[in-house]
Amino acid sequence: MIMNKIFKICVFAFAASTFFISCEGLMRGTEPPERPSVDHFVPPTDPGLVFSNLENAFTYREYDIYTRCLADTFSSGRSYRFDPAPVKTVTFPPDWNVQDEELFFQELLASCPDDSLLMLTISNDDIPDSDEGDTISYQINYNIVANHTRQGIDREFNGRSYIKLIRNNQNYWVIYYWQDIPVSTDATWSDLKAYF
Repeated sequence: MIMNKIFKICVFAFAASTFFISCEGLMRGTEPPERPSVDHFVPPTDPGLVFSNLENAFTYREYDIYTRCLADTFSSGRSYRFDPAPVKTVTFPPDWNVQDEELFFQELLASCPDDSLLMLTISNDDIPDSDEGDTISYQINYNIVANHTRQGIDREFNGRSYIKLIRNNQNYWVIYYWQDIPVSTDATWSDLKAYF
């Protein structure tokens, strides 16, 4: 009788532990998206590295790199501001902010197949327009090729941008002001953002 009771307790304990172990997977929280094994973000301790990181964001298709190039009020004390060029066919959303930039870039990446060309080329003369210690400004020329799957919209974008950078609390340079400037009738970066 005592052996029978001990046997029942052992069976119950075994069954209960098996149940809890098998349910452990159901009780875990969601896991974050898989990150690339190599971080292509280069700490922008030099202002020019911000532009390299923007190019890397396109090359490696990593939205995290893209958004890490932009200022936020928590780490830099300044909010990000984008002044678009006049756009060709759609209305540019008002009060464009960092979250809008992140959503735009995620939508762009989702619309470009892995085997398609997605490339940003930035050129500047590496001489800032102004250097005020913790803030600096540049004019850059850019060319973007985005072989996306959306129909009826441009796939090449050219223009010029006036960009102001500031050091954040990690001593990294980030963009806090970005003015997009058309240089021809080509679609601009503003058009690309408005499309996506």
